[in-house]
This record gives sequence, structure tokens and C-alpha cells, in this order.
Amino acid sequence: MDLSKIDIKVYNDLAKFPWFMIGDDGKLRVRPDSGVPPVIDDHSHLGWSYFFGGVVDHLKYYGPTQYFYNYDEPQDVLNEKAHPTDAEAKMIENDIYMMLFRCPPIARAQTVPNLLEEMDRFNVTHIMSLPIEVPIRSRHARQTMAACKTSDRLIPFAAVHPQTPSYEKRIRDMAADGARGLKYHPEFQFCAPDNKRALRIFEVCEELDLPVLCHAGSTGSEPPFMQKLAQMHRYRVVFESFPKLKFILGHSGLNNIDEALAYAKEFEHVYLDLAGQPVNQTRYIIQNADVNKVLYGSDWAFYPMGVTLGRTLVATEGMPEEVRQKVLHDNAARLFKIDN
Repeated sequence: MDLSKIDIKVYNDLAKFPWFMIGDDGKLRVRPDSGVPPVIDDHSHLGWSYFFGGVVDHLKYYGPTQYFYNYDEPQDVLNEKAHPTDAEAKMIENDIYMMLFRCPPIARAQTVPNLLEEMDRFNVTHIMSLPIEVPIRSRHARQTMAACKTSDRLIPFAAVHPQTPSYEKRIRDMAADGARGLKYHPEFQFCAPDNKRALRIFEVCEELDLPVLCHAGSTGSEPPFMQKLAQMHRYRVVFESFPKLKFILGHSGLNNIDEALAYAKEFEHVYLDLAGQPVNQTRYIIQNADVNKVLYGSDWAFYPMGVTLGRTLVATEGMPEEVRQKVLHDNAARLFKIDN
């Protein structure tokens, strides 16, 4: 089948590919005979709630999953970098303001029951859940740790805000409680990776052998002051200072792929995460990086899992079978010590 001739305009069009089907429930899923290997996903987020807003019960089913990015409207699902649209960026901004007073409704649809149900449909055996911490009245890391205890398929990451006085104790406590890595988000946390506070966090992670997944680069839709916080050049001192600490560049630098690739080539301890990249860029990353250091990520619930998995399958079509196996499973299994 010539995949290049298949027109994928909305989410369920992915069922035109040999790997997917529409189930009896009307939902997209991987075919049982698809040949898709078991998938380990290094990048997801449970619904967030902060400040004075209501608390999300991550173990409760509130309703069907709501995604930040809409793939039911006609678009080039595989190749277009259309998200976030202006409307989606505004929605996310409004959610952040809303959290001062109440829980955003979309967060209540991003809970464990929906996450596990979607994992089952897309052959995902394990997924990393990445919290993002803010400086005051923050609870996302604590909630994520608790939610992940309900299933050994859910693997929590630690997170602390750089301004937290007890950051070292909190990292150590979360690592002792089962965290397999730490999530750092320079834009949402308003602290660049080369900031002294951030460097102290990475120092503790290196001691604990706790890999760090960093949001890196920008989409171009963020406010300019936020884009500056995640610029790629700000990571050089980090990689040079902590040669024993494994870093994963989330989204492979977004619009800054070549800079991310250069770091991964220069530093043995720097890995790349594919979350959010379209087909052409995904293929470009895999062809130009050490394939043993490329990880699959869905960025659920920004994206439906089928979008990111479909892109990765199309990008690796025609490559040696071991490439897809490494990207979708083996590299993450080795890095995060997952035995399955």
C-alpha cells in the first residue's frame, strides 16, 4: 500500500491505514493483527488543577476524554503543525486563569480511567505521567504520584518548582516513592534551565540517577518572554555541567529540531522525544539521530494517542523493523528500567 496516497483529514481517517480500525464502540484503535509492537509512551499529563480551584479526582470517570487539540476538524492530520491554533492557545490561557478560582472542566476529562482506556486501544503497555509544579498551592505532582499507584502501567515523574524551598527533600521523597524521572518545564514554570535554581534541581537528579524530561524549544505561538525561557542555547551549560544525568529533550525542540539533534549528537546523555512532531520531522529526526536515543511520546491529553502513534508508524514505514521496535518500546524500556 502506498501510504503517501492516503488522505487523512480527520482523526478517524487514520482507520484507512493497515494498523488501525474503528471498534464496535465507534472509537479508533490498533488492529489486533496490526504488527504494532507493545508501546511505551514517555510523555503524558493527567488533568491539572492549581491554586484555589477545585481538585480533580484522577481516579474518577467524569466523561469522555477532552483533548486540548482538536483533530475532528478537517486538516492535514499527519503533516501539518497546526496546533495549538489561536483558539486553542486562547483556551489554554483561559484555563490557566480559571485555575485561580475553579477547576477547568477539561481537566476532569483527563483522568486515569480515560488514560488506561486509551492505552488499551493503542497497545500502550506503560506510560510516563509528567506533572508540572507551580510555586504556590501546587498539587499536580502529589496527585500524579497518588494516581499512578493505582496501576503499574502508569509511571510517575517527579516535579518541583525551582522556587520551592524544600525542593531537594521533595525530589528525594518522590524518587523513593517510585518516580522514574523528573519533568522540567521552563515556560510554564517561568524559569530557564540555566537558572541557578534549576541547576540545583538537576544536581539532585544526577545524584539520584533520575532522568530529566525537559520541555525544549517553542512552537512560536507562546508569548515572546516565555519562548526565551526554553531557547535551545540555554541548555548547553546544563548538559556540560551534568554529564552523568540523562536528559530528554521534549518534542525534540519543537521548531528547533536541528539544535536538538546537534545536542543529541554532541552529548551521549541527551535523548530526543518525538511528542507532537509531524511525519516529515519525525522521519528526519530518526534518520539523523542515534536511533537508540529516540523515544516515542504522545503528549496525551494535548493530542489523541492515535495521532502521534499514526505519525510515528508512517514515519518509520520502510525502515528496518528494529527501528520501529526501538523507538516505540526498547529505548524507553532500557532508559526507565521497564521489564515487559
